[in-house]
Order: sequence, then structure tokens, then C-alpha cells
Amino acid sequence: MSKLTPNHPVFIDAIQKKQRLACTYHGKPRIIEPQCYGIGKPGRELVRVHQLQGGTQAEPLFFASEIQSSQPIGTFTQAGPNYKRDDSAMTTIFAQL
Repeated sequence: MSKLTPNHPVFIDAIQKKQRLACTYHGKPRIIEPQCYGIGKPGRELVRVHQLQGGTQAEPLFFASEIQSSQPIGTFTQAGPNYKRDDSAMTTIFAQL
């Protein structure tokens, strides 16, 4: 059995350092705080984020491969208000708050 490895280590770094990111997702600029990064049930890499600007959902799941131009723009101190460790949407977790 092969070990799963993350394809987007930028999210591991951002979670460990609690970095807020400016990025583009589905063509829209966003400000996000990554909360959890891993493999989801559809077998794709997912990032649970606390979304501050750019979308209507506060804590959506994003496909990691579709997040573009992510740049650190500061730090945050705590997880989003609804965040729960061991995100049930993920079968493997690479990093989490």
C-alpha cells in the first residue's frame, strides 16, 4: 500500500503558521484562513477554510488544486467559529488546527 502524500504543501505551512491567505478560487479573489487540509471522500485534496472575503459561505471546503495565486497576508489567532478537528469530510488529514 502506498503512503498518501500532499500535493500542495503550502496549505500545511499555512495551517502550521496560522497564515491568512489571499488567493483566487473559481475566478474570484478570496481572503481565507486554512483550517484543515487532506483527502476528501471523492479522493481529491480538500482545504477547509474560514472565508473572510470573496464568498458567501463562512467555512467552505475548497478543492486544493483549484486554489490559485495563494499569498500569505498576515496571521490569525484562532480557528473559525464552527471549526471542528478531524473534519468528517476528509478520509486522510495532512494538517489541521
